[in-house]
Amino acid sequence: MKKTGMVRRVDSLGRIVIPKEIRKVLKIKENEQVEINVSDDSIILNRYSDIDSYDISLTNLIEVIEKVYNRSFLLTSLNSIVLASNKYKDLIGKEMSPYLNNVLDERREVYENIPVNLLLNSESLEIKVPYIIKTIIKNGDTVGLLILIGENNLENNDIKLFELMTSFLDKYLE
Repeated sequence: MKKTGMVRRVDSLGRIVIPKEIRKVLKIKENEQVEINVSDDSIILNRYSDIDSYDISLTNLIEVIEKVYNRSFLLTSLNSIVLASNKYKDLIGKEMSPYLNNVLDERREVYENIPVNLLLNSESLEIKVPYIIKTIIKNGDTVGLLILIGENNLENNDIKLFELMTSFLDKYLE
């Protein structure tokens, strides 16, 4: 394990402060949940996201939507793409683009009806597509993004499909 050389004191309530430099590198924001694990004599902190622990039913739903409606969905956690339609499977596990991070940080919803440039992660090329992005919020906490990508201009049926998927995710994350 890589040592950082930083030493912090544990207070009377058992708390320690994660140094700002480490929080910045790991993109841990104020009030964000952190998962605590123990391995031998080490404490391991990981960013926590409810979306990282999905089951096969969510994967199957996204694949069926792609097959039936010819629309692609992507699901992100707080920093990476965790689930994607077959067309975008190579992006799973990749860090989100600065644009998507900005949408997430600002808890925005973005609707682009006509094809415009979209950068999903810093390693991929920009794609010119219509899309909808919605920030997923659970119990007041931001947990990720839901992204619908179309082929041509988006229509009312696409918006209804996106609303259906959003409602499903809300129930799924309860």
